[in-house]
Amino acid sequence: MSRRRSLWALFALVALLTALYFGAACYVTGQALSAEVRPLGETPAALGLAYEDVEFSPRGWEDITLRGWWIPAADARATVIRVHGVDSNRESLLGLAAPLTDAGYSVLLFDLRGHGESDEARMGAGLDERDDVRGAIDYVIRERGARPGAIFLHGNSYGGAIALITGWGEPAVAGVYADSAFASLPDLVVQEVARRTGAPSWLASALRPGIGLVSRWVYGINLGDVQPAQDASQYRYPLGLAHCRPDERIALEHFERIRARLSDTRFAAIFEHCPHSDAWDIHPREYAAALLAYLNARLPR
Repeated sequence: MSRRRSLWALFALVALLTALYFGAACYVTGQALSAEVRPLGETPAALGLAYEDVEFSPRGWEDITLRGWWIPAADARATVIRVHGVDSNRESLLGLAAPLTDAGYSVLLFDLRGHGESDEARMGAGLDERDDVRGAIDYVIRERGARPGAIFLHGNSYGGAIALITGWGEPAVAGVYADSAFASLPDLVVQEVARRTGAPSWLASALRPGIGLVSRWVYGINLGDVQPAQDASQYRYPLGLAHCRPDERIALEHFERIRARLSDTRFAAIFEHCPHSDAWDIHPREYAAALLAYLNARLPR
């Protein structure tokens, strides 16, 4: 009897610890997949740019409305769809709008699901957000007369990774310029969970297996499928890459791993002495020149 009671007590303890572990993993995963919504401040009008407020849905998600700004260029040569980073919004992308429109590129800036003024929705670790970008592609073709083969994706950080995993499957896309993208999401899980939820690093590390299981079982998201470096190898044309050195959030190693998958690295640029995803702010002329060199080279003659 004593041995049986001990076994039941051990079983109860294991069950309790397992429940606590997966309960903590569920909570942390839910927090990590909820964006920090930042309200918009400036609009393109603050930069003297004409624009229109626009709305569209992600491809295949008619119940979600995404909101953005359409900034047309006179006699536009092509269209650039810009994709912001996590916990950010389209306002963060305003800086390059003037150089792009001056060069003949119309620009679509929009808020990803759960961000800015777009509908509240759980993030999809980049996988669901592919449909946000696809919806943007559909919108500029259907409503703005953008020509397939003259549409570009330009993403920053999380947005750069989303652009990389999306563009190769879209025939209408002529090029992708990824700034400060990560090579593999599983490599960042501990760091980003700790950063975004406030959990100590040791707890985020201990919960990593549980986070992976909860993401898959509860949310239908396989974090191991988010591999921008692997997707980069799918492209049959050159990509544009940019990264800061040093980058305290996404190490330069990620840039190098993505670049290693490319057969043509002419348009891969490292910008010195700038923090994460701030190359444009620190080196505006050099960054704009590198971006436009890539876009111009990819335009159909």
